[in-house]
Amino acid sequence: MLSRLCLACVIGFCLVNPLAAEEAPRELSITFIDTDGGAATLIVTPAGESVLIDCGNPGKRDAERVHKATKALGLKAIDHLIITHWHSDHYGGAEHLAKLIPILAFYDRGIPEKLADDPRGFPVLIKAYKNVTKAKSLTLKAGDEVKLKQVAGAPAVRLLCVCASGEVIAERKGAAANKFAKEHKPQKADPSDNAKSLGFVLSFGAWRFLDLGDLTWNVEYKLVSPSDRIGRVDVYQVTHHGQTSSNNPVLIKTVSPRVAIHNNGPRKGGAAAVNRTLRALPDFQGLFAMQRNLGANDAENADVDKTANDARKKQAGETITLVVARDAKSYTVKAGSKGKTFTYKTRGG
Repeated sequence: MLSRLCLACVIGFCLVNPLAAEEAPRELSITFIDTDGGAATLIVTPAGESVLIDCGNPGKRDAERVHKATKALGLKAIDHLIITHWHSDHYGGAEHLAKLIPILAFYDRGIPEKLADDPRGFPVLIKAYKNVTKAKSLTLKAGDEVKLKQVAGAPAVRLLCVCASGEVIAERKGAAANKFAKEHKPQKADPSDNAKSLGFVLSFGAWRFLDLGDLTWNVEYKLVSPSDRIGRVDVYQVTHHGQTSSNNPVLIKTVSPRVAIHNNGPRKGGAAAVNRTLRALPDFQGLFAMQRNLGANDAENADVDKTANDARKKQAGETITLVVARDAKSYTVKAGSKGKTFTYKTRGG
């Protein structure tokens, strides 16, 4: 009699509260997809909503790798596709990806009439992108927020655009000067589209993730000078695949990640100098890489058990997976499908 009463109570609760049956709080996950030095970062929120930041190179390979990741996660569509900037390794895969899985909404920094960085390829690829989006992509500016579904009982999830088209979010009123800003050494002005990248802070409760696309050195500095506009983060997707034209030490020291993840290629990014800056952080705990950097030695690379692929072994296509616990107080990172799982605590701001 008691068991029947309990079952009736459970059924009644689910009917009154459909989220309890259909959208119970779950983890937040991020899958970093191997695009051989491009970018494709797949986020799935506790509500089961998906956000793909960039979609890799033109052609089938990267789009099919993204699609494989979506199938593994049980996704029927990509809810939000965000293009950080107009370099082919970040948006070129859109046309083929749209043939494999529905994409419901598109975001970018705005479409220029031409691109000096890629005068021959851009007209072809942007035409394909416009066809896929039906010319209805949404333009993001610094300070905009991509609205995401929330789940009762789960920590809040938020995706904030912190930079766009060379502009950065406003300083917080009364913010103190950044003590690291005086260390800045300007580089030559970057006229490329990298400097116009969209960049984001993804937060899940107190847990925070930073993805700045391919943003370059001088604009990175604007984000943390004269005061810090970002705050410390837990995980840093190493900017511009880990190249030295980005990853200004002033930015890295300011946001001070505990974990960093390179979306590099075997001969693109994952620079030893960037790794030295990261490893010198006082609270740094984990350096992960999509590929072994073939131009660096063992000590200059991420550790083997934190590296998803190694071209020397003809290993490619493996992902890095990150899962934040339901209470957002801890997270795990694993490089490769057979890799070791590393667990870290959320720093809490």
